[in-house]
Order: sequence, then structure tokens, then C-alpha cells
Amino acid sequence: MQIIDISRPLPLAPKYPTAPETIITQVAFIARGAESNFTVLNTNTHAGTHVDAKKHFVDGAQGIGEMELARYFGPIRVITFPENAMLSRSDFEGRIGDMPRVAIHGGGNTFLLPSAAEYLVEKGILCIVTDGMSPAPLDNEKQIHSCLLSNDVGIVENVILADVTDGDYTLVAFPANFGDLDGAPARAVLLRED
Repeated sequence: MQIIDISRPLPLAPKYPTAPETIITQVAFIARGAESNFTVLNTNTHAGTHVDAKKHFVDGAQGIGEMELARYFGPIRVITFPENAMLSRSDFEGRIGDMPRVAIHGGGNTFLLPSAAEYLVEKGILCIVTDGMSPAPLDNEKQIHSCLLSNDVGIVENVILADVTDGDYTLVAFPANFGDLDGAPARAVLLRED
């Protein structure tokens, strides 16, 4: 079995424009006489590869610890789209089949229009994965996220799909259990039989 790590290393991941910087500080060093190495991480719940909780855009909704984990595990289709594209319903029609999950490979800057988000909901998609910081353009984050999350579509953002060929895989992208928070990091991988 082939295991393809699609997670971005946190220190190298692009930062969302309004998010604070991630600060990584090692505070104990074996080389300096400590019994162990120990690091403090100061970041946000949407840094690097992560999963959005429903409450990220739906006030009073589920936090990340209550999200149904089955959405982030199972069959997925990776589809390459043009970079810098705004995807509509027609971009997905005839390309998903009965796949319950879809990964958008668009070079990190390809986004959904409302018609595409609505189509994915109509198709019963359980989860979308994107190599962008968001499935939505910065000027329409709320509408796209709310459409997906309020209809129980899981969202995994900020993955690396550069070396992944289009096709069908198994997604494993469980979020850390951060309780009632609005998101959490994930170690996302694609599995494929050799």
C-alpha cells in the first residue's frame, strides 16, 4: 500500500492573511543538560493542514471535538483544476461519480463559487479537501463555508497535492480533538493500493 503524506509542515505552510504568525520556541534542550527536548507552539486552529469545525462559520454549531470522524476517512477522488480558477457547478458535473469525497488540486489558488458548493451539497459529498488555504475566495468566505459546513460537508484545508496524480484514493485526515474549538490541525494522508 502506498501512503502519500499531503500535510504541510507547519513552519512552512502559507499563513492566512489575517492570522497571527506561528511561533515555535524550544524551551528545553538535551544538548544543554535537560532530560528532554521540549517545544512551545503558539499558533491558531487554522494554521497548516487543518480541519474546519462547523462552528467556524455557523455560530453555536459543533466544535471540532464533536465533528463526525467518518467524514475524514474513506474513498476520495483527486481532481486537478486550472490554477486561479473560480469553479462552478459545471466544473464538477460528470467528474465526481459516486465518490463521497473530493480533493481540489488547483495550485492553492482555485476556489468554489456558490453554485459549486451547492452542487457538492446536492451530490451528498461528505468532505472536500483543498490545496488552498480555503475552498472560498477571501471576499466570499462566509457564504461558501456556511453552505458546506451547515450541510455537514467536512472541510480539510491547506494540503499538498503537487505530486499527487488524479484518481481515486482513501483519505485519512482526522483532526486533533481540540474540544469545542473552531478547527484543529490534521495529519492528512492518501492511501492507494500498489
